[in-house]
Amino acid sequence: MDIYRLFVPRDKDCLLALTALRWGDSPVCPYCKSGDVKKYGSYSRDSLRVPRYLCNSCGRTFSVLTGTVFERHKLTLGEMFYIVKNMPHMSINEIASELNLDFDVVHRFAADVMAVAHGEISLEKLSVAIEIDEIYVNCGEKGKKGD
Repeated sequence: MDIYRLFVPRDKDCLLALTALRWGDSPVCPYCKSGDVKKYGSYSRDSLRVPRYLCNSCGRTFSVLTGTVFERHKLTLGEMFYIVKNMPHMSINEIASELNLDFDVVHRFAADVMAVAHGEISLEKLSVAIEIDEIYVNCGEKGKKGD
């Protein structure tokens, strides 16, 4: 068992937290912002059942994931929450290694999160002078054949 998996939150807990943060007590249609909605079944996302809703105003169906950065990724909710939590403190390569996931999958999700965050999350670039020792610079053309 990978020790880092112990720190990945359960998908059900993530879904409950996201629901509470997004809607509080009652769901709201992300398309028309109406509160006139009713339950409309559920769908399976891995082993998690995600409830769907039907908006009585615009007639569209949605879930708590609709319109969020979590909507179109195949990672589990727990993995995505873990990535978001650790992005400011760890490299994408370290996160991918800890979760035993492909670097490109984690990078794609992290890029989507940063695009949505509009600069609130940044991976700072080095902005100071760097000293480099032991550099070789070719100063002449000794040994070069002439024209």
